[in-house]
Amino acid sequence: MSKSYLSIDSDLADGIRLLMTDIDGTITDAAGNVEAIAAGAIRALMQVGIKVGFVTGRTLPRLEALAIDIGIDGPIIGENGGIAKLRAGGELLDLGYSREPALRDLERLQKLYPGAIERTWDDADRLIDVGFKAQGVAASELRKHLQESELLDSGYMLHLSQRGISKGGTLKRILGRVGGRIMPEQVLVVGDSPTDISLFAMFPHSVLVRNSKVPESGRREVEAAAEYASELEFGAGFAQVAEHIMRLRK
Repeated sequence: MSKSYLSIDSDLADGIRLLMTDIDGTITDAAGNVEAIAAGAIRALMQVGIKVGFVTGRTLPRLEALAIDIGIDGPIIGENGGIAKLRAGGELLDLGYSREPALRDLERLQKLYPGAIERTWDDADRLIDVGFKAQGVAASELRKHLQESELLDSGYMLHLSQRGISKGGTLKRILGRVGGRIMPEQVLVVGDSPTDISLFAMFPHSVLVRNSKVPESGRREVEAAAEYASELEFGAGFAQVAEHIMRLRK
């Protein structure tokens, strides 16, 4: 079970060199807009020497535009680990992933549940995963029919991606290329939903930002996986944690 973010001590705060945060539900408000207090906290973290990157389910155009707008200096990872760049505006890394397994499983689901599977408005911009919504069919039921891909439920939409792709796995793969020889124990990962559990599992220091929009079963999962948790929700919760870390840094 997660501990309060106030349990983060000065040794941990001083040791953080890279903070990787999810976007939707983590630095946004309940309506999905990035909160000014969270954007300000990100800029303040960079001013005290902590690199900040994004790791999200968003498509590259939406992810990169936000990264450039806020001015983050760390890597960007989108489509729940499917795509990555070492820096916004940089070259898209060749991770060797394919969209074909997800597309084949999506076609299978569409045949099994005619009329229930609807691809999301941003799916045309997706390179690796597939974004969709399922009307009247539970995610647990859909998973029974998958043959080549995995299904993630972010609380905002459903995602299909090739087996083995995850936010945590991709961050681990590219970490050695971020610069300055950053070690996993020098990374703080921040998220709000089951799509972030791979980050919490693969990195020793993690923070859950509370999000009441995540279904109760998902909230229990992430609370069990994360090391620390905010008290406030959404972007205000992220800012609360960031401000605590900055106060502790020497």
